Amino acid sequence: MPENLAPEPLPFTLEFQAFHQHDKIALVDLERRVTFSALNQRVNRLANALSGLGIGRGDRVAVLLHNRAEWAEVMFAMGKLKASSVPVGYRLKGPEIEYIMNNSEAKAMILGEEFLDVVAPVMTRFEHVPPGNVLIVGEKVAHGFRAYEEVIASGSAAEPPTNPEETGSSIIYTSGTTGTPKGAYRAVQPRDLETLMDIIGQFGFSMNDTHLVSCPLYHSAPPFFAFVHFIFGGTVVVSRQFDAEQFLATVEREKATTAFLVPTQLSRIAHLPEAVKRKYDLSSMRALITGAAPCHHSTKVKTIALFEPACFYEFYGSTETGINTILRPEDQLRKIGSCGRVVAGNEIRILGEDGKEVPVGQVGELYVKNNMLITGYYKNEKATKESLLGGYFSVGDMARVDEEGYYTIVDRKNDMVNSGGVNIYPVEIEIVIRAHPDVFDCVVFGVPDEDWGERLHACISLRPDHETSAEAILDFCKPRLAGYKIPREIEFVAEIPYNPSGKPLKRELRAKHWVGHGSKII
Repeated sequence: MPENLAPEPLPFTLEFQAFHQHDKIALVDLERRVTFSALNQRVNRLANALSGLGIGRGDRVAVLLHNRAEWAEVMFAMGKLKASSVPVGYRLKGPEIEYIMNNSEAKAMILGEEFLDVVAPVMTRFEHVPPGNVLIVGEKVAHGFRAYEEVIASGSAAEPPTNPEETGSSIIYTSGTTGTPKGAYRAVQPRDLETLMDIIGQFGFSMNDTHLVSCPLYHSAPPFFAFVHFIFGGTVVVSRQFDAEQFLATVEREKATTAFLVPTQLSRIAHLPEAVKRKYDLSSMRALITGAAPCHHSTKVKTIALFEPACFYEFYGSTETGINTILRPEDQLRKIGSCGRVVAGNEIRILGEDGKEVPVGQVGELYVKNNMLITGYYKNEKATKESLLGGYFSVGDMARVDEEGYYTIVDRKNDMVNSGGVNIYPVEIEIVIRAHPDVFDCVVFGVPDEDWGERLHACISLRPDHETSAEAILDFCKPRLAGYKIPREIEFVAEIPYNPSGKPLKRELRAKHWVGHGSKII
């Protein structure tokens, strides 16, 4: 029997896997291959060492790391302490990091050595971090910081005395595409096994899976899928950064069976040369999952052609509400534009402006109720109240549901364009324009118009070595869209900016058009 474990750990825990399959590889990171037993011991040492630094139930620890094995250690250590991890985006600058640290009231920080130059100038302004509570992962440890490995070595390998039936808490800051980031806060709570088991059942996750992580782990979905595979006894392979061809090579090398990619990453893979795509054996992949943004039909078709048709899944969810719907492989080409049917444990309502449910087929604001909802936006009662309605939560997505119970996200509420009193949802237009053979990417938004209030403006990036004109784009749209949905302006750009979670930064493109029009949310 492995040392330092309770006689019979609860199922669906890291301790359970370390007890029953202690020599199995749990984690792969570059050349490192870590067993469940070794991972659990390092997690225990970290948790006990952090406890010695004053971190306990409900306390917050900020994490600023690229994808690497230490992410898993911190994630499980926080769970054992029932403390909150606060992921910090690795593209943020000093003042943005300072805001998150102080807003979250983080009492410690764990960061990679590559971020020292960004953090050091603002560290003295962290209001709740005692001296010695900033840990460096790596060999470059500057004055005033502590080495992560030394801290782990100082901790006991014994299981911390906590309740494994509870989940840890977390604060994940939204990407801020519509303004200042909000801290989506989940308090310590009992495990919601109904929803978790339905998600696992629909995707078919098992202890035989090898999951490939290629999205940034500071967002909500990537660590969720990694966590599920760990607690089911699967193996998790961490890619430190995404490269389209390298993803395919890693699937072949590690015989990966599951992966989560945002649609932007799928598009990058789809546009690889055919000779490159066909160079790799991808037959091991049985559950390729996408979400976080709409996946356009042309990308789906190319992805399904490259991988097995029965392996492609899409889901709808958010940091605030978890996973709410799943579109299964058999429905991908039958239910174009849909994000699937409701997951067990979720209640979904689509409400009109009068607060009443709209009829089937009509567009309204989507509200979700489940046991995985965030407690609220941390220290932001106004935003919390604006998002809650009778126990249901909305992140501002507009949707409709059909007679079979399949949901379609039409657009973001704040992205909706009102032109001459008519509500227009840009996503519908973007789907059409992206189908043009010369178009690589597109976003559509409203710009000021003296007569109509707003008019439609399209920003388009073209495929390499392709050319077209604004007139050609408009001619393509005319037989496919109602007249009021056709953009009045076409702007060609080198590329569409995206944030790391795969959401287009319309705000950056739209802002210049609204200078002097302060009433418009950009």
